[in-house]
Amino acid sequence: MAKKKIGIYGQLESTPNHKVEDLYIVVEDHAIHFSVKHLVEDKYVAFESFMNNDANGWSPLLAYLQNNSKLMHAVYQNIHFVMNDPQVLITKTNEQKNTSFYSNELAMVFGQKQDQELMINELADQRSILYAIPDSLQTLLTRAFPTGKWSHYIQKLMATRLEEGIHLFAFEQFFITLFIQQNQVQFFHYFSEEGATQNVYQVLNICKQLSIPPAQTNIHLTGYNTNDHAWMEELVQYFLHATVHEAPHKGVIDTLNKEYPNHGYAPYFVF
Repeated sequence: MAKKKIGIYGQLESTPNHKVEDLYIVVEDHAIHFSVKHLVEDKYVAFESFMNNDANGWSPLLAYLQNNSKLMHAVYQNIHFVMNDPQVLITKTNEQKNTSFYSNELAMVFGQKQDQELMINELADQRSILYAIPDSLQTLLTRAFPTGKWSHYIQKLMATRLEEGIHLFAFEQFFITLFIQQNQVQFFHYFSEEGATQNVYQVLNICKQLSIPPAQTNIHLTGYNTNDHAWMEELVQYFLHATVHEAPHKGVIDTLNKEYPNHGYAPYFVF
């Protein structure tokens, strides 16, 4: 059974009738996270998180949402389905718009999988981002939120104005590494959280493979938590300058950290 992990709500004042306007649904391998954006204060003021450990897949979550979740009973202007899955590629745009070409490329890198829908989103400079949505999730979310549109977390990150250098986005069980140069993502990779020495090695090895001198490069850490990411303190010593973005210490995040101090904040809603 999909169990509710977090559910904190405050007074939403985005519109005169206190209805939220933008909803973000972030999907990982075994979890779905919901965030509503406060348009006046330009921040995410509430979220709900569900872990899926059910042998029957995601279907029990739909029943829960329809009967219990407050997110189902609000009105939204925009709904964003955001897939956060390591099986994603940035590739050269195919001029013939041949979907089988993209499918073969994704299968060549990650293996052939059935019962999933290919997603293709074109980027600037003749590049496209490729990933796939399992049919079970596609059915679940489009039935619950039929007006939503899919995108990938990497795509959302690319849409933000990231400074040049190495970017690390820390999550509960993995971290994403992006290398930004000339205002473009030149490289990205998902790494599973392992031991401190191995995590540091993974990042420095990427720098070596890409011929990036750490001593001449800035590093940016997002979602850093002193209890979970102490290894980053060792890592930043190799770089020219480090910028750290921790969980906010005010608003709903502050309430969350007080009531759920061990939930392991991750930047699910940093777009």
